Amino acid sequence: MVASTPSNRFCDLIRTRRIILGYTQRQLGEMCGYQGRSAENTIQKWEYGQNPVPADRLRRLAKALQLPLEALIP
Repeated sequence: MVASTPSNRFCDLIRTRRIILGYTQRQLGEMCGYQGRSAENTIQKWEYGQNPVPADRLRRLAKALQLPLEALIP
């Protein structure tokens, strides 16, 4: 069993909200300002905890996921 860390919960939150809202990884990435395959790769890395979300993208991510910004800040 993997321990639930703030990082794991953050990654799960991004993925769960994206799925609930019916977005593909590419669509969400484009809403955050990325283009094409880069958009999809970026979201995939965020969801798997491979890369942190850059501070300058948090506001766009919160808006796209229909969450308050505070929900994305540990």
